[in-house]
Amino acid sequence: MPAVSVIIPVYKVEHYIARCARALFAQTLEDIEYLFIDDCTPDRSIDVLKAVLDEFPNRKAQTRILRMPVNSGQAKVRMFGISQATGDYVIHCDSDDFPADDAYGLMYSKAAAENLDIVTCDYCSGDGDKWTECRLQFNPGKEYSDLFLGRSSGALWLRLIKKELLDGILPPVENMGEDIVITGQAVCRAVRFGHVSKPLYYYRMNSESICRTPGRDAIVSRWKSCSVNIEVLLKALRENYGHADSEPEIVFLKYNCRHWLEPVVHIPEYYGYWKNTYPEVDRVFLSTPGIRPDTKFWFVMIHLRLYRPLKGLMRGLKRIRNR
Repeated sequence: MPAVSVIIPVYKVEHYIARCARALFAQTLEDIEYLFIDDCTPDRSIDVLKAVLDEFPNRKAQTRILRMPVNSGQAKVRMFGISQATGDYVIHCDSDDFPADDAYGLMYSKAAAENLDIVTCDYCSGDGDKWTECRLQFNPGKEYSDLFLGRSSGALWLRLIKKELLDGILPPVENMGEDIVITGQAVCRAVRFGHVSKPLYYYRMNSESICRTPGRDAIVSRWKSCSVNIEVLLKALRENYGHADSEPEIVFLKYNCRHWLEPVVHIPEYYGYWKNTYPEVDRVFLSTPGIRPDTKFWFVMIHLRLYRPLKGLMRGLKRIRNR
């Protein structure tokens, strides 16, 4: 049984997967398995992957390239990868990103030494050439609140998770917000957390990803997809972990579904969608503790139909300052 299983979805990443694969195969951790899940990619991603693997013959026995029967999307690919993983711990790596060479070695060493359930790390965000260091919020004892109040990222690629925590979880259904469904349930099950205060992952801001596709139809699609997954997570929180709808974390989780509609909230039709997404939170949102003041401010501005003009004014002032 390997120490760590790395799950890597593969779809339309022909131009990025070589860098990702080389970083994965160069890991300082030896006791590792790689699960590349081919989601019926229509390009040469798998050919490129196999060519890189030939450069690392010592990793061939540790690598499995598995193919989905049909193109299935991130949610099903992630869950399939989890079902196939045999490691003590599981982590995900998106194939247009890449880890630092010592990422999984450092995270696993900490997990093993301290008998931890989940280990997180800092990361870098950028365009592939220029990177900005990002620190993940980590407050021991507040992992649940930090995650569900939006103070900490729910990304799976930041979390080394003990495999047993993922057995039998409710699976995400759609491909937006699938991370938080899995991460949220793992956090509820975990007892011991740790963090490596070092950027160990390079997250590439991909303009072609589903979360950045422009247009009203794409925005509404993301909102609908996220709403479906939040319903899955809410069901798990209520039925399996005893959390109540009155909790600040769940109030924010519901409200955060509306976030995807903000670019079009000035249009009456879409404002209606925004207002009718978990409308019960409106009664308690401003009085709910733990939610950031700026989030509450924009909540009020949207209700007053001032969101777009204020955002436009702020963008204009920023351009003037940057001249």
